Parts: sequence; structure tokens; C-alpha cells
Amino acid sequence: MKARLLTVFVFFSGCSALVYQVAWLRLLRLIFGTSTAATAAVMAVFLGGLGLGALMLGGRADKASSPIRFYAKLELGVAVAAALSPALIALIGMFYLRLGGTPALGLIAGTALRLFLSALVLGVPTFLMGGTLPAVARALGSASDQHRRSLGVLYGMNTLGAVVGTLLATFIALEKLGVRATIWSAALLNLMVALAALSFSRRSLDEQTIEATENKSSRRSQRDEAEQHSLPRWCGAGFA
Repeated sequence: MKARLLTVFVFFSGCSALVYQVAWLRLLRLIFGTSTAATAAVMAVFLGGLGLGALMLGGRADKASSPIRFYAKLELGVAVAAALSPALIALIGMFYLRLGGTPALGLIAGTALRLFLSALVLGVPTFLMGGTLPAVARALGSASDQHRRSLGVLYGMNTLGAVVGTLLATFIALEKLGVRATIWSAALLNLMVALAALSFSRRSLDEQTIEATENKSSRRSQRDEAEQHSLPRWCGAGFA
């Protein structure tokens, strides 16, 4: 049950991530243009944020007392940061155009500015996205799964979700909803995943608490029973 639910989480997480990528690229192209350098700058920030998040947040997921709760917080952060991104893109657009863009700044300075402005918008959400998969992998990993088959399924479902998100955004959502509404819809999906993961982590914690209490009561009962059986032996030994 736990493994199936976590694979559902990462499927929708991967789906929303690629919806963001397609929508952000569409919005930023309206500002930076459609040149190879402009597209490369946006993609570099997106992929760099994912990698940096996996590197830095993966270690924190290993140390977290509840990796699922940690994952839920990351998803919540992604939802908030992504929902604010259209407004931030509008602000950096005005700033970039006021400076005159690449024609006024030159190719090197213009590309550096694109990287900087893209990082302002995409840095936080992509950084948080990078930590989601390591957190779920930490929650799902176990010593009994020596071949890591469950982790393979996890990565596979995340990749499948990414494919679905790309197709959904490109051929349906952008046309029917528009770019901003598409981003907000993906943010709503992240929010729903975060709430579901948080609820699941609380339920798991309650179950662990009950199990620990029952084990403690069982050990106490066994100890009391052992003392009751040993008492007549002590008495008999005293009379002997």
C-alpha cells in the first residue's frame, strides 16, 4: 500500500514538473526571444536547479525523521513558488526590456542577464523539485529490497509522469487554459499531492506510535508473567 501510494505521488510530481518547464519556457521566450542562447539559458537554470536540489536536499531527506513529511513540505514549497512565478516573470520582463535586452547589452552580457533573471524565477521551485524524488526514495527504501526494484519503479513512474506532463501541457493545457492558468493548475496539483502526503505521514506516524505502545505493553506483560512464574521457585528454594 505504501509503495503504491508513493509511486502515485511521484507520478503527479513528475507530471507537474514538466508542465512547469513547458509553460515557463513559453513565457520566457516572449521576453528573451527564441534564440538558441535564450532557450539554453532557461534550460540550464531549470536543470541546474533540479541537480542542486537533489544534491543538497537529498542529504537532508536521509536525516529527516519522517521523509514523507519532508517530501510534503517540498511539494508545498513548489506549489507556492510556482504559483508566484507568472508575476515574477512579468516583473523581470519589464526590467529586461528597460535595459534594452541583448541588442543593447551584447551577446555575452545579455546571456548572463538571462541566466540571472531566469534563476530569480526558476531557482527556488526547481531547487525544491530536485529534493522530492530523493525524499520519496528514502521513505521507500528498505534493507529487504536488495535489488532496489521498488526504487526502479519509483523512477520509472516519475519519468512516465514527466512524459504525460509534457504531452498534456503542449497539446491540451496551453491551448485550452493559457500559460498562466496552466501553471496555476500544476501548482494546484502539487498542493493536492502535498496535502495527501502530509495526511499519509500523519497516519503512518500514528500507526507507528500505536505499534510501539503495543510492543511495549507486550514486553511488560511478558516480564510480569516471567516474574510470577519465578516467584514460586524462589519460595521453594527458600524452604529447601
